[in-house]
Amino acid sequence: MKSYTILISIVAALGGLLFGFDTAVIAGSLQYLKPVFHLNDAEIGLVVAAASIGCIPGALFAGGLADKFGRKNLMIVTSILYIIAALGSGVAGSYVQLVVYRFIGGVAIGMASTLAPIYISEVAPPKFRGRLGMLQQLAIVTGILLSFISNYIIAKAPFAFLNDGNIWRYMLAAAVVPSVVFFILLLLVPESPRWLIAKNKIKDAQRVFDHIYSKTESIEQVDLVTKDIASEESPALREVFTPRYRKVVIIGLVFASIAQLTGINIVFYYAPLIFEKVHVGGSVLFQTMLTGVVNLIFTILAFPLIDRLGRKKLLLIGSVIMGLCMFVLAALFHFNLLQNYFVLVTIFVYIGGFACTWGVVLWVYVAEIFPNRVRGTATSIAVFGNWVANSIVSLTFPVMLAQLGPVYTFGVYGIINISMILFVSRYVFETKGVPLEKIEELYAKV
Repeated sequence: MKSYTILISIVAALGGLLFGFDTAVIAGSLQYLKPVFHLNDAEIGLVVAAASIGCIPGALFAGGLADKFGRKNLMIVTSILYIIAALGSGVAGSYVQLVVYRFIGGVAIGMASTLAPIYISEVAPPKFRGRLGMLQQLAIVTGILLSFISNYIIAKAPFAFLNDGNIWRYMLAAAVVPSVVFFILLLLVPESPRWLIAKNKIKDAQRVFDHIYSKTESIEQVDLVTKDIASEESPALREVFTPRYRKVVIIGLVFASIAQLTGINIVFYYAPLIFEKVHVGGSVLFQTMLTGVVNLIFTILAFPLIDRLGRKKLLLIGSVIMGLCMFVLAALFHFNLLQNYFVLVTIFVYIGGFACTWGVVLWVYVAEIFPNRVRGTATSIAVFGNWVANSIVSLTFPVMLAQLGPVYTFGVYGIINISMILFVSRYVFETKGVPLEKIEELYAKV
């Protein structure tokens, strides 16, 4: 695999880093936001979920717009929205303004979560597509960890201008730095060669493929993709739901949605609220930072697994691990066994189980299971479902935790995780090492 392919995939994946940073940075700022704006449980849920809600239109329309205007151009728009959201959140003068800027950031996240996997899948050779696709998840978890580290450093910084009333502003505005870097680097990457062929820009696509493959392989790739999509216009939305594509679109939509119902983001968005209930020594922000470290380590460990074990086996293993961990957490809270480190270990095992299974497979799978002709629009629909589920989880968790208590809350998520085994066993088809142009032959057999 050429270093050029790795580099342009890394740049695209930086949208995922900002995705992780912007969604998780709110966790450390909640304890400072709550007294400033006098927030109740529902209002806390809304300020956290505002980003997820913004992701819904961002994800829904990104694929169609990318089919029309190009993957690269839409990623540049995404980077600009990231900058606006970071600056706006830092200077927000009211709770409403903060929610609005969080929503704008969510639009950018929704777009990035659709565009980066599409772009990476379209430049990656089939043999390495799983590992390159994982760069998106690696970037996300790196962004989550960086946001936790940033929050911790800002909270502990010995500067006179920082106080409990304004620390949250610096925490949220910190995202402007990686946002500007993302914008600059995007100017240097090429457009997706498959999109160029779809727009009948064959020579431009050939030049990009020449950097990714050997000369002979490059010519073969152009011929293969041209035969598959030729110069057809992007399909209308209704075509995505025709009998030819309907089954795989529904599989992708359900798969992406239930990935959020694992409950992973209740840990990352509300880690401080959970750790406040766990009577183990140490700073809540430090413990939160450790969740990001665990997430990153297990994501890296998954790199050799996704193209060796395959997508489906990882998903099944992950569902078992996460389901058992949620049941263990429920039991620990039920018997009030909170004054030991077993609670933290269980949370870390749960995060590790997600990181090296569902976490890495999600963004690879939703970008590779759809045929070339409908990939942009179909991926948008799948990611749209993911963010709808994310919004529901984000809005309901603080209320569930307050009203039902941790025992029933974690028990519900345990049942959901175990139930996901049935869906994966029946409907998820293996895509390891399969060229994108051959995917349609696989889902037709499901």
